[in-house]
Amino acid sequence: MAWLARGAAGRAALTGTIYARPGRRSPAAVVAETRALREAPGFRATLAAGSTGLFTHDIPDIPVTIAWGTRDRVLPRRQGVRAKRVIPGARLVRLPGCGHVPMNDDPALVARVILDGSS
Repeated sequence: MAWLARGAAGRAALTGTIYARPGRRSPAAVVAETRALREAPGFRATLAAGSTGLFTHDIPDIPVTIAWGTRDRVLPRRQGVRAKRVIPGARLVRLPGCGHVPMNDDPALVARVILDGSS
């Protein structure tokens, strides 16, 4: 894995599904992040729980922001639109140029969206 992470193409192969620009990640970061995902004790349980817990109605009096990376390769765009239909009081924000983990692709944009949604 460390050998593969040395080049931009290898970093893209390892993390291209979650980052919009995986070649910008350092080799050490890609190795650490890949290992963390692989070794996370709750990863499989979290995936399983995510497939059963669904919102079925609006959430009154609580600000909800659904932020979606325009380059997310894990979750299709239509899921953000569907979430907005289920939670009509929510705002749906597109994160231009961001992948599935937008806080690594554009941390300043993500911080701004969080701050805008909490005020």
